[in-house]
Amino acid sequence: MPKLSDEQISKAREIDLLEYLLTYEPTNVRQSKGRPNQHEMVEHDSLKISNGKWFRHSTQEGGFSALDFLVKIRGVHFVDAVQSLTSGYVISSYQSKPSQKTKPPPVPPKPFTLPKPNRNNDRVVAYLRGRGIDRDVIKQAVSAGVLYESLKHRCVFVGKDENGKPKFACERGITGDLKKDIAGSSKQYGFILPPNEQNEQNAKGSTVLAVFESPIDTLAHATIHDIGQTGWDGYRLSLGGVSSKALYGFLERNEQISIIQLCLDNDTAGHDATNRIIKELLSDKQHSHIKIKISQPPIGKDYADTLQAIRQNSIERPANRPKEAVF
Repeated sequence: MPKLSDEQISKAREIDLLEYLLTYEPTNVRQSKGRPNQHEMVEHDSLKISNGKWFRHSTQEGGFSALDFLVKIRGVHFVDAVQSLTSGYVISSYQSKPSQKTKPPPVPPKPFTLPKPNRNNDRVVAYLRGRGIDRDVIKQAVSAGVLYESLKHRCVFVGKDENGKPKFACERGITGDLKKDIAGSSKQYGFILPPNEQNEQNAKGSTVLAVFESPIDTLAHATIHDIGQTGWDGYRLSLGGVSSKALYGFLERNEQISIIQLCLDNDTAGHDATNRIIKELLSDKQHSHIKIKISQPPIGKDYADTLQAIRQNSIERPANRPKEAVF
């Protein structure tokens, strides 16, 4: 059995199931009725795909990639599945070896280009304010160049490299459930809300990092701490799902980080991803010095739900709220 490289395995894990099916089995996938942001398989209609995750209700199995699907559902050997995904040929559970005849022509990668900006951010600001996000938090993200409104009036969340060059972007519709990454985006660079102030003891900034699944949760967390006047001022990073690629990319560029707060969603996928990331960090000697904390949203599925609950209960900047009361 051939030995796989870490790069091969990492590349295979990046391919989500919807992308795989649309490329190699387009007649085996369809959009779920009444759910614009969800797809299902024709072969297994209890298998639902949404936001990079999939779950088969009939067998209570789920995962985050095409690799998980091939191994768990199709029964393909892990090595064969990785080679299939990284080499670009289709593998069937009814074959002991993949057929080279089905190898598709190579698809050139799409160049990364940011969506054209609108002349102002008025609609995006109104949308985010409607979600309970504080105006100062929105202003901070816009000033950092990681949030703007596109010509199509969508929220555009940007991830930059160490030189401030955009490498990643995702769009969020202000009406409906549209969520998508911009073609050519690199998952190593997630949406980051930087600290307001630099740490005087470290020129690179805060040593604390809070990690979320989505940019909205990132902004919601900042708003909650702003409401509570807690003084929390670390980095906030959106993974753009549950992949840990953006986290490791951030840690490579910010070696001063000594505390990580995992603030992923309070659901099965979020719990599984939290446990997986903890195991990955603990098994990596390079990150053995980092202290890991779990900070699940105290109300609802995510921090956006928590913020909405706070807003609905009219908790607005109490003058004497103790700084210890943090989430």
